[in-house]
Amino acid sequence: MNIICYGLVASLLYSDGPHAGASAAIGTFIKRYEELGYGREPVRRQQERLRREAQPEGRTLQLDFRAFHRAFHLRLKRDTSGFAENFEIHLKNGSRATDLSHIYSGELEDEDGSSCHGSIIEGQFEGVIHTENGTFHVEPLRRYSAVPSAYHSVIYREDDIDLSPLRRSRDGFCGAEQLRRLTQNLRQSGDAQGEPLSRSRRTVDHSKTSCHLHLHADHLFFKKFGSVQAVVAQIASYMSAVNDIYNKADFDGIRLINFKVKSLSVLTEEDASSAISQRFIGPERLLSLFSEMTWGNYCLSYLLTDRDYSGVLGLAWEGRPGNVGGICSQATKMQDGAMTTLNTGLITLQNYGRYLTPWHVQLTLAHELGHSLGAPHDEGTNCGSLGSTDGKGRFLMFPHATDGLQENNDKFSPCSIKHISSLLRVKKDDCFVESDQPICGNLIVEMGEQCDVGHNETDPCCYSARERKGLRCHLKPGRICSPSQGLCCSSLCTFTPYGVTCEEASECRLQTRCSGAVAACPAATSRPDMTPCGLGTRVCLQGECSQSVCTKHSMEQCDCPTDSVSERCYMCCQQPGTVPLACSTILTCAANSPVQSLSPAPLYSHVLPA
Repeated sequence: MNIICYGLVASLLYSDGPHAGASAAIGTFIKRYEELGYGREPVRRQQERLRREAQPEGRTLQLDFRAFHRAFHLRLKRDTSGFAENFEIHLKNGSRATDLSHIYSGELEDEDGSSCHGSIIEGQFEGVIHTENGTFHVEPLRRYSAVPSAYHSVIYREDDIDLSPLRRSRDGFCGAEQLRRLTQNLRQSGDAQGEPLSRSRRTVDHSKTSCHLHLHADHLFFKKFGSVQAVVAQIASYMSAVNDIYNKADFDGIRLINFKVKSLSVLTEEDASSAISQRFIGPERLLSLFSEMTWGNYCLSYLLTDRDYSGVLGLAWEGRPGNVGGICSQATKMQDGAMTTLNTGLITLQNYGRYLTPWHVQLTLAHELGHSLGAPHDEGTNCGSLGSTDGKGRFLMFPHATDGLQENNDKFSPCSIKHISSLLRVKKDDCFVESDQPICGNLIVEMGEQCDVGHNETDPCCYSARERKGLRCHLKPGRICSPSQGLCCSSLCTFTPYGVTCEEASECRLQTRCSGAVAACPAATSRPDMTPCGLGTRVCLQGECSQSVCTKHSMEQCDCPTDSVSERCYMCCQQPGTVPLACSTILTCAANSPVQSLSPAPLYSHVLPA
């Protein structure tokens, strides 16, 4: 068991020069940006109208603005996919609010392959916009400047995020003596020993893909954003980015892993009685105190703070079998007798006093969750030296942050895949649950998807779940349909011609033919109720061979009172409400022939006609 911390180190990013119309740098990490001043009141009124509607989920909110010599036409719908169905917010006064109506996702109008995710508070959008020509981030201007301005927001390209100021953090350190003492204490505790990873489960429940989180936003995190609504908006952006990374990963056949917030605690002011509210406390001690709380009801629990830990941006107990750390861990006794739950981690918003962009925090959280799932750093005896591969950059679990703009930076290395897969097979089913939201990649076409071919990257019709947002589970250009949509779409991605059979006739349903206009096979027409089926022993009801033939004669099936081996294929009926001895009608079934009526034995008084 180890505590893993994440210190960011990266090389300077270069660009061809300032964008036309772009302003100079703002903050520490943004080299170029533009200001936005679109009217917020019309957007706020749209939002209020949607809130008042009985079923606002499918309605679209429109937001238009210009920046970087182009128009942005956002079309947004409510999105709660980062939160569990029974999500709750806990405040110090005990009140609970579950309003997620300010969280949105969508796309850019008339731009195939685009996507966006964010929040709208008082008519002001904050979030990320993915386009074919790059990714843009939008944030409130007040986070970077207190100078009064006619503008309210800044927009910047992801390419213009500069990580060179983080070079002061040399090694992404986790070697503090205190960490070693904590690790030693835990190893000496008899309660903390887990099963070896080699003792994998025989089977894995592939329907359990969701790890439910508890997040604890302390008073410093709350102070940075100023309202519970804004805190929820930040968390929604974190979950969207993290799930974008994990949904695409294939952990040795375990796919579609995702995280959802089940519970959020927000501390709106400093709590002097709480040990984790101490002003001067190191990251290792803070995580240890947080872990002494009871978090066994959750897959994982993470603390969100805004403290300067001189290069350490995140910290987490590395996942191990049993209760020694990571996902699904329950309370275990430390050597000093304290009960500790080691399914915990933390992230902070600043580095050497500098506010980190949401993009930094999202990548840090994804990295720390990787540790919670059992992945060590991509270095040393665990994984060897995994440097840049074919110019694609280092992988997500490299101990020093990369620039995040190369192909491998948000992917897991083969070593990480190996470690995470092993732990998931042992522990996942102890606390993961089935997802209550549509998931691209589960081979089921659900709300918000045009098609779903899983992780099949060679499918000619549909983009797989491995593609970026805006493309995945959408039809490829020029394709009319996908066979994943229904039986009336051909492998050529076109509708099957009119009249072609898509479902053969059955005992209780008529033959069904394609319409030539849609991919779905039309619903089959049912044969009349009480049509004989099942070799005459049953009858059809609403298109299913589901009822005993006794039903057709207003009788009910009963056990035949006979010991004759030759009559094992017989079935008996009786009048409703009669005692078992009145089971009086015997039928027999001959192979490939209708049920035949037989003469009853002397004890029986009724013969059911053929």
